[in-house]
Amino acid sequence: MNHQIAANEQVCPRNEIAAYIDGELSPREELDLEIHLANCPLCKEELNEQKKLLCALDFALENESEIGLPENFTKIVVTNAESNVKGLRRPQERFKALFVCAALFLLVILGLGSETETILNAFWKFADQVLAVGGFVVHLIFDIAVGTTIILRSLSHRLVFDAGVAAAFLIGLFFVFLIALSRLIIRYNRM
Repeated sequence: MNHQIAANEQVCPRNEIAAYIDGELSPREELDLEIHLANCPLCKEELNEQKKLLCALDFALENESEIGLPENFTKIVVTNAESNVKGLRRPQERFKALFVCAALFLLVILGLGSETETILNAFWKFADQVLAVGGFVVHLIFDIAVGTTIILRSLSHRLVFDAGVAAAFLIGLFFVFLIALSRLIIRYNRM
């Protein structure tokens, strides 16, 4: 008897039953499954069980008002997920990752064999070019900073030692502050 049930389970297309319920089978596959269902009580019972499950799920989820979620549900879930992820990393992970990368690099070098020198020379040439471009960018930024400093120093020297320019600057600054203060007072009175 157990041998017959085992033989039925091997022949029975149980995976196709869910696809049949969902309407995902081709007409030919549906016909084959329906013929099989007419002759197989186990598969017929499986089909009925899956239909009952779907009916129960439809009934349970029919009234969406029964499932109440707070307004900030997404925010709570994201916050909890982010706080729970922080503790997943172990302190030794970075060391292990570095060790694995070094081992893989060594295996690649060994795997290259006689071509290792050629590839390393090409890598060093590329690295030299990247460093040259990086050096140019650093010098450019440095030169711009020095030029800006010299211009600002010249302007500040003129403001400090030339009384007419300093007085005009202070008067202009006074009027800017006066206008800003009056706007703040107007905004405060509107509230």
